[in-house]
Amino acid sequence: MTPDPITIHVTLTRLFLRRFLENDLLSPDADRTHTLAMTGASLFTTSLFISVATSILRYIATSLTPGQAAIEALDDRFFYIAISMIVLALAAVAQWDALSLDARDAEILGPLPVTRFALHRAKLAAVAIFGVGAAAIVNLMPTIVFPMMLVEKHHVGVPALLYLTLVHLVVVLAAAACGYLAIIGLREGLAALLGPRRFSAVSPWAQALMVVVLGTTLLLTPAISSNVEGAWFGARARLSPPMWFLGAYEHAAGWVVAGASRRRLSFAEERTDAIFTAAYRRHEAEFAPLATRAGLTLIFVTLLAAIAYALNARRRSSAVTAAAPRHRHRLTQHALAAIADPEATARAGFFFTLAAVWRNPAHRLTLTASAAVGLAAALIAVSTADLPALAAADGESPARLLITQPLFVGVLLLGFRHAVRVPAELRANWIFQLTWRNRQRLYVDGVKRAAIVGVALPALAVLFPLDTAVLGPWQAITHALLGAAAAVVFVDALMIRCRKVPCVCAYLPYERLKALAPLYVLLFILGSAVFAELEASALASPMRTVVMLLVMTIASFALRVATLRGRLAPMEFNEAPPRATLRLDLNT
Repeated sequence: MTPDPITIHVTLTRLFLRRFLENDLLSPDADRTHTLAMTGASLFTTSLFISVATSILRYIATSLTPGQAAIEALDDRFFYIAISMIVLALAAVAQWDALSLDARDAEILGPLPVTRFALHRAKLAAVAIFGVGAAAIVNLMPTIVFPMMLVEKHHVGVPALLYLTLVHLVVVLAAAACGYLAIIGLREGLAALLGPRRFSAVSPWAQALMVVVLGTTLLLTPAISSNVEGAWFGARARLSPPMWFLGAYEHAAGWVVAGASRRRLSFAEERTDAIFTAAYRRHEAEFAPLATRAGLTLIFVTLLAAIAYALNARRRSSAVTAAAPRHRHRLTQHALAAIADPEATARAGFFFTLAAVWRNPAHRLTLTASAAVGLAAALIAVSTADLPALAAADGESPARLLITQPLFVGVLLLGFRHAVRVPAELRANWIFQLTWRNRQRLYVDGVKRAAIVGVALPALAVLFPLDTAVLGPWQAITHALLGAAAAVVFVDALMIRCRKVPCVCAYLPYERLKALAPLYVLLFILGSAVFAELEASALASPMRTVVMLLVMTIASFALRVATLRGRLAPMEFNEAPPRATLRLDLNT
């Protein structure tokens, strides 16, 4: 009996959707359903809290005239549009390899009596459903709350309120679709232009770059979306995609608030309303061109994604992506061999960890997301400092500039610590078990060295040009040296209770992290601030610098002694299931 095409399509679509939610390559006892559910719930509750809190503070707790409300609403609308666009783009980047058929799909589904067209159609349906679901989670509550709160104190009828809500929904969903389709179009366009071999080499770095850029922009969006009326109109509006959709929003529904009938106003309120209304009217001529640009951009990214996807599906006889050969320059090999520990076990931990964290997609995504968070924190810290004045001052090293280094490097090392808990290839776990000789301390020493060489030192190199421009070459070198010493101490502290073989053991989420995460974040920020203050004092004289380096050397030595004197527990290769399962002895 021939299977029903509709049944095949539904079954395949469900399968591809599960690929977004599950990952049996991390652990046979865990999937990502719980993690993604928590992420979705966090996004939903955060959007609800932000929309309610900001709307009450701006529009309910104050008495704004319609002109004032129209100007204030520009900031909020820009924020909601930007968040919708960036979050959906990040969702697409996070599922970068699952946006089209890959080698694993071909290996599993290729032998089945299913046409290639059915596979691609089901994959597209799954990608569309995933995008619609993410857009709904991000935009549902702001669409309900924000328009209602905005017009609460103004004479606006129910039809106008419903129209405003509909426009808000259409615009934020269009912005979300633009961000989502732009990433799909970028990925498929690169695949079509470069071919399978070159794309397999370029794809990881394109994904990493997108994560850093989009993640940093997302964290900076609250600051960027303030004073939109004074900062973003004019020539800058033509370069900002959220401004294009804001123009569409204002062109379609700006009159609802700006043109609302005025209640009886005092003389001062009338003057204020006239000033703000005139400021809003000055930009009305820009709304239509921006709306046109938003519409054309949405059409362009849609066509780009569709054409590039169709070309890739047509060109490939199978969904297998050829792996590009990895070449490493001989000089690089000699340099890494010189840095690595001469002991074989430590050297194995060094090279395996260094290769895994930058080649494995899950590890690379963790590190790039950490880089985005650290970069955003560093940019926020730098934005509060007067860099030209600091560059002109001699011998001054303020903590608000020095804190950028521990924030950026520290967040990256925290991301590294999480990454090594995830297996690079779960199916290769048995190879380590067969060859393991219980020399875990030496192996972990190699992993620590990989963290310093592969994560901390590149991060310090990224910050070095800025430090040189502001602090001068000698203080910048000293600052980098202190940062490297602090990174060694921090890595020793992070790995002191390592009881799992890094990048090998099956992964299960740390359940207590959700409750302890706020405390850890607070302690990390306070620790970075204290270290920056100590470093500012140390940079004032060479003797203090030597003392600080000596203190960190002693701290690193103490951590290593504490590790050596601790109880030597055997390394784990398979993380145990939750305690409830252990009590039932279901894992034996």
